[in-house]
Amino acid sequence: MEALSGGEKSLTALSFIFAIQAHEPSPFYLLDEVDMFLDGINAENVARAVKRGSKNAQFLQISLRKVTLKESDHIIGVTMQREGMSDVVFKPNIGEGTDVPAEEEQPPAQEAA
Repeated sequence: MEALSGGEKSLTALSFIFAIQAHEPSPFYLLDEVDMFLDGINAENVARAVKRGSKNAQFLQISLRKVTLKESDHIIGVTMQREGMSDVVFKPNIGEGTDVPAEEEQPPAQEAA
């Protein structure tokens, strides 16, 4: 296992999860940044596998990858704005072909003097 890269470890674990789902599905899955170490092609493949699996189960996936957001049915995001205030983004019922907005450039936070 030590010889595997982070992406290879992630793909191995995800393959195991999807194999279990195909054999004995769970009604709910929580995936926390499972695509963080994946290259673009594998991140897209995982996003599509989650999309296919979501026909039979509910998936909650935490991700920063735009490819994952594009395959999502709903997006909920929390971003830190200036002065320590959080901003919640909620985009329910995203249809196929809906463009996921690019991340808005935020001005740097001002440090307290």
